[in-house]
Amino acid sequence: METAEQNTKQVMEENDALKQFMELLNQQNMKEQSQDFMGIFWYVAGMQVQLSAMVDELQGVREQLSQMQENQPKSVKENLMDKAAHLQEKVTSLSERLSAVRNRLVETAAQAVSAFKEKGKAEMCKVLQKGISGVKSMLSDYRERLVDVMTDFEKTANQIDSIGDELKQIGNSVSNVGRLLAGKGTSTGTDEKPGVGLTRAINTPVKKAVKNLRKKIDAADQAFEKLDRLSDRLDAGKEAEKGGRVSVKDKLSQMKEKAGQQKKAPESDKAKAKSKEESL
Repeated sequence: METAEQNTKQVMEENDALKQFMELLNQQNMKEQSQDFMGIFWYVAGMQVQLSAMVDELQGVREQLSQMQENQPKSVKENLMDKAAHLQEKVTSLSERLSAVRNRLVETAAQAVSAFKEKGKAEMCKVLQKGISGVKSMLSDYRERLVDVMTDFEKTANQIDSIGDELKQIGNSVSNVGRLLAGKGTSTGTDEKPGVGLTRAINTPVKKAVKNLRKKIDAADQAFEKLDRLSDRLDAGKEAEKGGRVSVKDKLSQMKEKAGQQKKAPESDKAKAKSKEESL
């Protein structure tokens, strides 16, 4: 109950911070930046939900493994259960990393609003760029772990398939010995042997997870594109704002250039006058 209340409080605080941030960006004619930022936030939130579903599916795999028939090799059963538990821990770790990214995004939004109130738009953009840089680093680490987890899932899926094949071959060999002794000849074994169907059922969510993880890697790459676009748009907005103002250094340079042109003008006029006198 306490955890649920804490989660509700966190969501309310997130909503308040993000709402203020979006309103501020829209007021500053930064609607595209607002959309990019929120696109990244919803990507992270969506990935958390999907990873949570994967954890639940792996829990189901562990429960199925615990129900394997007693006539199955104990070492095989324990090995698979350890693998499933290991995968479950890795996916949980991925979700925790995304929670850190989500918190960083909300903190960045809140800090950007405070920066605008205290020092204006330029400082707000500076805070945003710093926050985006941090999020990029965190997402890069998350993506690397994502690839590692997918590799582990693929290895586990292959191992479960191998166990299923071995159980099938053992079942067929025993059955064929009995048929030969009875003078009935060998059989290819169309009837599924105990344990084979179970390994297939266990492997279904594991193989499904591999496909989903590949999609998550692609989604992470798209999130990086959004971050780069947001960063570029912030830089573009900064340059556009600077374009309407001339720095002190630029003003001095312009004044020197103007003075030099004015100095050259009289000399040019004198040269023209002298040339005219000589022609007379």
